[in-house]
Amino acid sequence: METRDTVFLVVMVLSAFLLSFEWLRRFAYKPTNPLIILSVMVLVGTLAIMLISINNRLQELEDKMEAKDRTLKVNMESTGMKIEERMNELSSKVDNSIYEFNRRKYH
Repeated sequence: METRDTVFLVVMVLSAFLLSFEWLRRFAYKPTNPLIILSVMVLVGTLAIMLISINNRLQELEDKMEAKDRTLKVNMESTGMKIEERMNELSSKVDNSIYEFNRRKYH
């Protein structure tokens, strides 16, 4: 977990605490029930952790896709070079055959 994610998590939990505390106070809910405030904080904290987890999974998936993309590019280049070599070999064989055919035809 990055530092940025930790800071966001703390900010979300603190804002949930302040929001629930002030909301309960605004509607003259006396006494302020700490269980409600705690449950809101836990709810927001788990939501933040879930979002961080999803972000980490997406980052891992992106890294895997980039690695496969690089591998695919290397394989395509290698295949292209092999095809070019074989085409050059075939072209030289055809040229040699034509040369031999013309040499035999005129001699």
